[in-house]
Amino acid sequence: MKDKLKKVFTLKNVSLFIKGLFLISVIVLFTILFKTKIIPTKYIIELLIILVLINLIFILVDIKFNRKKVLVIILDILSIIFIVILNFATVKLIETDSFFNKITSNNKVEISNYYVVIKKDSNYEKLRDIKNKNIKILKSESNYKEVKEKLNSKVKINFDDEEELTNLGNYLLESKDNLIIVSDANYDLLDENIENFKESTKILYKLSIESVLEDISKDKKVTKEPFNIYISGIDTYGKISTKARSDVNIIMTINPVTKKILLTSIPRDYYVQLHGTTGYKDKLTHAGVYGINMSVQTIEDLLDIDINYYLRVNFNTLIDVVDELDGIEVYSDSSFTPWTNQSCKFQKGTQKVDGKCALAFARERHAYNSGDRHRGENQQQVITALINKATTSKKVITNYSNILNALDGSFQTNLSTEEIYALINMQIDDMASWSIESNSLNGNDSSNYTYSYGSQKLYVMEPNYETVKTAQDKISEYME
Repeated sequence: MKDKLKKVFTLKNVSLFIKGLFLISVIVLFTILFKTKIIPTKYIIELLIILVLINLIFILVDIKFNRKKVLVIILDILSIIFIVILNFATVKLIETDSFFNKITSNNKVEISNYYVVIKKDSNYEKLRDIKNKNIKILKSESNYKEVKEKLNSKVKINFDDEEELTNLGNYLLESKDNLIIVSDANYDLLDENIENFKESTKILYKLSIESVLEDISKDKKVTKEPFNIYISGIDTYGKISTKARSDVNIIMTINPVTKKILLTSIPRDYYVQLHGTTGYKDKLTHAGVYGINMSVQTIEDLLDIDINYYLRVNFNTLIDVVDELDGIEVYSDSSFTPWTNQSCKFQKGTQKVDGKCALAFARERHAYNSGDRHRGENQQQVITALINKATTSKKVITNYSNILNALDGSFQTNLSTEEIYALINMQIDDMASWSIESNSLNGNDSSNYTYSYGSQKLYVMEPNYETVKTAQDKISEYME
């Protein structure tokens, strides 16, 4: 038996086995490369030819010089190194493909969260305690019928409709026996406009409604034609598919031919007509409460443009990605302590920031006389810094898996996987540098009634239509 094993495990046979693994590793990697087309075909073919030739040379040397054990062992070690590198690349490629397939499939549904809310001093403790009670619901609430049906399937309740959100909140505070059901976004809105609302109330029960999201993308040949992407930074730390207010509203106009990018920022409180609605206008941020498509179509109406795709991120995304890139540099034109994170201290000038301070910088508005307009400029600056860092830093390679993990679940787009790969392919092929220009819409501080909130006036920004026209012209220029 030992003699048979010795004949099998000769240096020659082991070497040939290693070369076989080398060849198999090449075949597996390049099968995936050809399938995904994430790297230009010409580079794939060139690299494939080189690796196959190396493998054949190693095999021929093994056969011809099999008695020179030192040479054979050296070639075996080199082959093992190649196998490790190839398998590492294969694993990373599979991770990448899985990640992009996941984020592009996340755009099929949207989730709306609703709370059964009671006063803090209420005697209700569990859902069963409110059986056969009356509960008020906003008639204009998204998924109005579905919410009633789903809650009724849990416990029998009598529903009363309410026309205005303000009245709904005030009704709840009138008595410890009163009940309301409200979306999480409207719950936050009540807290913003009714003093100590959240402190005086508590959530008894939470339910979620999942709805199919209509695909309204307008496909382009993304490597040959200019296109617009709507970047939405949503006001939530939860699932990216959750409907939520959009605190960041930026149109990224990309011209792949001229290698130019235009960032057009729209203030969150811009007073606009929500798409398909009549009556009061509303803050642009509130469009997100009705879903990503409402935000897209409302901005299309405002700027008279086609938005081809959207990219939605939540606050977790920025924190984690900036940290994985080992921070970014931003320029502050004044010294201040941000209201959202007082542990961050900004001095006038350029400084390096981590994820939490990058987020605080992007959200700051109270430190500036121009408020939300200045915040839009900071947001553009953070995006530009991220693009520059991601295209120049070695951290993208060394922290690659961590960056993907950071983006997982907090990043959503209706770009297809093929379109994303085409853009990556183009960038690898020409390694072009991009010029980035920024522009902002402007307006005047005002107070007015809103579609979402009803009879109580809220702070809004009345559009300066000269800046709207300027934005339209600039976008048209980049789209040519």
